[in-house]
Amino acid sequence: MNIDVEAAFVFGTLLAMARMIGFVVASPIYSKAIPMPGRIAFVTVLGFFFAGDGANPHTMGTLIAWLIANLAVGIVLGFVTGLIFHLFTMAGAMVDFSSGLSIAQVFDPLSANRSAPFGRSFNIIALTIFFAIGGHRLVVEGMAASFQTIGLTGSLDLSPDLAAAAIELLSRSFVAALELAMPVVTALFVTELVLGIASRFAPQSNVFMVGLPLKLIIALSSVGVIVLLMPDSLDGAMRVMRDAFAQVVNGMAAG
Repeated sequence: MNIDVEAAFVFGTLLAMARMIGFVVASPIYSKAIPMPGRIAFVTVLGFFFAGDGANPHTMGTLIAWLIANLAVGIVLGFVTGLIFHLFTMAGAMVDFSSGLSIAQVFDPLSANRSAPFGRSFNIIALTIFFAIGGHRLVVEGMAASFQTIGLTGSLDLSPDLAAAAIELLSRSFVAALELAMPVVTALFVTELVLGIASRFAPQSNVFMVGLPLKLIIALSSVGVIVLLMPDSLDGAMRVMRDAFAQVVNGMAAG
């Protein structure tokens, strides 16, 4: 039995896989949340799917240039579109800092960083909800749009709009994280205010020893409000990601 394999399809698959590898490596959603076999399967399957008619480079230099270009497109897409997803980790970090749990930081293998309990928990909950409501389909749609706008052998035009889009996404992430963490942060601020007044009127009492467990109880009892708000926040984040895909692809497409 003879199996005919076109060289153009093989080269196209390599180029498509290079773009998917760049996205998976740079995206905070896929870089650590999915085990290595799942990431390899994700890259391979979509690489075959988006190979299209392929390409036929005449020289090795041309092939290397196309591989680097597609890898760069994937890295930019993964980094910029994943900025908004950091809002959940930032919200958890705010709660950890306000409640005093930031001193309990441990190494988190999921993010490869040191994180406190609420920061890690919010990140895991957000990832779970993201895949449960079909966020991976949004990623596939965005990558499909990138292949339609920027071909495997297409030229790039990195415009200043990319930096503006990244700065806008980062600022929106900070604002969204503050809004998400506001219920718990406000409750902890009121607790700090009450403890400060109590120490003023009863200086002989050990407010520090009383305040640590009290703030922990307040944080644990009010963090459920954030968990209830997370699906709506994630839905808004996905809409922002969809717009970010379009902005980044149009910003890199050569005019």
